[in-house]
Amino acid sequence: MARKAQIAANGGDLLQARDLWRQSLALLPPETVQYRSIQARIADLDRQIDAAGAAGKTGWRKGAAGLGPIALLLWKFKALLFGLTKIATLLSMFVSFGFYWRLYGWAFAAGLILSIYIHEMGHVIELRKFGIPAGAPMFIPGFGAIIQLRGVALPPVEDARIGLAGPIYGFGAALVAYVAFALTGLKIWAAIAHIGAVINLFNLIPIWQLDGARGFHSQTLSQRIGLLALAGALWFFTRESMYFLIILGGAYRLFKRDASQEPDGPGFLQFAGLLLALGLLIVFSTRGL
Repeated sequence: MARKAQIAANGGDLLQARDLWRQSLALLPPETVQYRSIQARIADLDRQIDAAGAAGKTGWRKGAAGLGPIALLLWKFKALLFGLTKIATLLSMFVSFGFYWRLYGWAFAAGLILSIYIHEMGHVIELRKFGIPAGAPMFIPGFGAIIQLRGVALPPVEDARIGLAGPIYGFGAALVAYVAFALTGLKIWAAIAHIGAVINLFNLIPIWQLDGARGFHSQTLSQRIGLLALAGALWFFTRESMYFLIILGGAYRLFKRDASQEPDGPGFLQFAGLLLALGLLIVFSTRGL
């Protein structure tokens, strides 16, 4: 991998070189000298790629400024459709839809399935952003959905970004449902927004394979304590039981020696922002039920 990465870099293919170094990084223990050396190589390649991208964009940036948000929205929408091109995903989605339809009716079942799908595709999109192959989600009736990702060891920051991407996209889906409720007054939209917010807040519990565990991966001990303090304050004001579960899971993680040694400010803000935003959405959507 090192030889191939060096050849790619010498040939000017910086993206391929960075991807190869990232693959080799996943094979090394984080405490080794080789791991830190490769991290430095990746950081240097990131700077070179950013500089090359900035030089290429200066010529058209002003003219395309107005189209930027629209293009980004279209790209995201196209990326979200990726999973719907996979037969296995569609079949498992329809099975889950039938399961939830029998329990809650077709309208709520459709909203719930779509919310779960968007959450899982958030993980897929972020994985592909880091150059990590990821398949489409598979639905499990009564348990949500999963993405199969085997044999991949991720650095703390990348692991946190990928983990929190699901709740970020899931919050977006729940927020759209709440906006639909505000515009139409239909309670079914409030119910979809509410369950979506609750499911994504549940996923922030920092234990096991839940997204919160990945989000905690890049946090220092002091940052973890700060997130627990925020969860405690939100639980006090909202009495939402999910916050109490997050506090319990976070307290357990305080006793494990897996805290990051380097602070992750963006990851902390993402985690804290999700705790606050999802809680507010739960409170407001509850009033519409």
